[in-house]
Amino acid sequence: MERLKRLLSPTQILFVAAVLVQLLPTRTDRVGNALYAVGLLSVLEAVQIILAVFLPPHKDYRTWNGVFGVIFAFLGIWTLLTAKLVLIPQDIFKAPDIVTEQFVKDLPRLLKDLSTSMITITAGYGLALATAIPIGLFLGWNAQIGKVSEHIANFFGSIPPIVFIPYALALLPTFKSCSIFVIFITAFFPILSGTMSGVQNISEQTVSSAKALCVSKPTMLFKILLPASLPQVFDGCNMGLLLSFILLTSAEMIGGSSGIGFYIQYYTNFGNFTRIMVGIVFLGTIVTLVTNLVKALEAHLLRWKK
Repeated sequence: MERLKRLLSPTQILFVAAVLVQLLPTRTDRVGNALYAVGLLSVLEAVQIILAVFLPPHKDYRTWNGVFGVIFAFLGIWTLLTAKLVLIPQDIFKAPDIVTEQFVKDLPRLLKDLSTSMITITAGYGLALATAIPIGLFLGWNAQIGKVSEHIANFFGSIPPIVFIPYALALLPTFKSCSIFVIFITAFFPILSGTMSGVQNISEQTVSSAKALCVSKPTMLFKILLPASLPQVFDGCNMGLLLSFILLTSAEMIGGSSGIGFYIQYYTNFGNFTRIMVGIVFLGTIVTLVTNLVKALEAHLLRWKK
């Protein structure tokens, strides 16, 4: 009964309305294929139905159900404004069917550019994780050193990482190494600050109890301090990841020869707004998926908080 109620939610009405909108007469100079937009809506509806059937009763389902409802409403309104009523400039804003058709055609190239971007961000972000967390644990554990380091980290963290791009381009041998360096700088300081803050907020009783047991320094750092400071560590990791995607896209738009940022910049030079919209939507989708995967990992590791 609960799952049947989910399948009969207002989200389904919005889905049907969005599909019907696609079937209205098109008034733009370039007429797209409505089947692409209907196909996109159908894929989204299939995902929503899978979530409705398989997600256990939990408040998160209502959130996701609302998200899909907003997406269906947005696609319907987008279609009305662009293809059906032409209330916004059709040369700049393309209808969902045209954008979806272009996405399908460019999918092989988008996946290739995505692999390039993900390799770069994985290298830079992984390096930041491997260095910032241990350093943050050590500095946060030492009270006086930690206070000094906190001010230094705040100073360097307040500098927009994008200003390092010209220096990285001038000093490093390849654009890939430049991008990895910029991603590393971007993610390092938020993760470092989050880790130090987490360690400094651990109760004195927890630290004193561990010292009374005469645990070794590695045990203290990675089995006592790290688990206790994970909430703040993840705050820094999430911030660093989001900034990393922003800076990677900026770097690829400035001097890249591949990647999602380069894809957007390349077609910006030719005024191809259809592909620009494809790149923007694709990039937003990937960033959303990755950040939600990190949040799922965070929820799993911090399940003890509940």
